[in-house]
Amino acid sequence: MCIGNPAIVLETKPNEMIAVVDYGDGVRKEVLIGIGGEKVSSGDIVIVHAGVIISKMSIEEIREQIGFFQELLSEDAKDIVDKYMALLEKAGFMKKMADKYE
Repeated sequence: MCIGNPAIVLETKPNEMIAVVDYGDGVRKEVLIGIGGEKVSSGDIVIVHAGVIISKMSIEEIREQIGFFQELLSEDAKDIVDKYMALLEKAGFMKKMADKYE
């Protein structure tokens, strides 16, 4: 089984099929956009596996993930939950700023 990591899309380079993402640690990384049929844009939370975006996550899916980790790991889920919450917060801020300047 392969495990992907959640990340937030900071910017896209669609002509190159590349996105710049942050995994929640403030470090910018370039990854390939590997999903077709879905537009990836700034502020989206995605799952990245081996340097390739393999899916987007909705707010509902992220909340489900948080609940799953809390139920499964209890106290040990704190680091994972904090990471997801930070990504949600950053995504909300980015979407709000994009709406403000459109």
